[in-house]
Amino acid sequence: MWVFLLLICSVNFFDIVPITRLVGVNGPFAFYLLSLFFMFTFNRRALIGESMHWLVPLWWFLFGIVLSFIPAQIYYGQSFLQSFFTYRRFFEMAAFLILIALRPNEKEMRTSLYAFSVLFLLLCLTVTFIAPGLIVIPEKRNLVENGDYIHVLAGVRHVFLAFIFALHRAIRQGSVKYYGWVVFLFLVLFLAQNRTSLIAAIFVCCYALISMKMSSRKLILVTVLFLSAFVMFMYTADQWVALYHETVDQLNNPEYNRIKSLVYMVGSRDFLRYLLGDGFISAEVNPIIHVLQESGIDHSDVGLLGVWHQFGVIPVLTVLIITFRGFSRKKTFLVKASAIYTLTGILSLSYFAFGETLLWFSCYLYLYYASSSPQFQEPLAKQNRAQYLYNRSLVRS
Repeated sequence: MWVFLLLICSVNFFDIVPITRLVGVNGPFAFYLLSLFFMFTFNRRALIGESMHWLVPLWWFLFGIVLSFIPAQIYYGQSFLQSFFTYRRFFEMAAFLILIALRPNEKEMRTSLYAFSVLFLLLCLTVTFIAPGLIVIPEKRNLVENGDYIHVLAGVRHVFLAFIFALHRAIRQGSVKYYGWVVFLFLVLFLAQNRTSLIAAIFVCCYALISMKMSSRKLILVTVLFLSAFVMFMYTADQWVALYHETVDQLNNPEYNRIKSLVYMVGSRDFLRYLLGDGFISAEVNPIIHVLQESGIDHSDVGLLGVWHQFGVIPVLTVLIITFRGFSRKKTFLVKASAIYTLTGILSLSYFAFGETLLWFSCYLYLYYASSSPQFQEPLAKQNRAQYLYNRSLVRS
């Protein structure tokens, strides 16, 4: 349940107006604080001492973020105190600490992600066809753009994570139930029309098929995926063609927001800003962020390049190193599939700076360290858990 609440808070309750008005803009931030307090005060799973080495990439990532306070001060006049409050949403990287304390196993995470994905689809359909007033639509934007099926709320990254959990379980068990979840979650990604996630999903499926040994499960998986893809393509061929042409037109258009962002991010800067970034600038100090966004330039549109432009080299290197290490033989399919997603979206979705993106990165770090352990793969029986805690106490003493 707590993982599900983290997922909901990371997308700011899907920006549903009645809820956001009730909890306020700092509601998710307060929930993270309460989570830390409860996890490390009352939760028996919070064996943080044995997981200190897990925190190394977190410290490096945050160290790079804090260093970007320096160019923010030098070039924009934003004091360190102002930066501390402006950067407060980076506190949501505490989600990694919360996951360490919770120690959710595979089933618990999978169940939470499934519940989130179903809620995501239901709310998207509700906003699109029944109650568009549940969200605030910016001016000069339509609820549903040309070629889209539904209005897409925040949370696509978490739906993809649910997809790889379902695919992982389908590979291991060959159950019709999990094949059904794979098809359903891919359908949700298709309805969301998120090109990066769709491409990543195809890459992940190809990797799964290549890495599997020939068996009846592999034949079943190939058959199910082929039939699902064939049926979906037959009924949605026009949409796939339109999506392809839209992508080509956008990439060839110099006024496309991602192209403009790429050109701006690689523009000439001095060495310090190349190394430490420009910083995360408050609109109260300098209107640069609003000016850029009004020009169609947004750091989140260009993935890790946007992270580098804002926060410098260290956070980007941290993400890349921990991502490439995810392809180690010792790592599970969940880690490798998540790494594929990060690399596929390196210039689009892999912008780790706040909200949904930070929780996704926190989940990746947790899977990187925890998914190989027996405790993650299968829930412990009560008596085994008690024996485990007793043995840990003996080791500590």
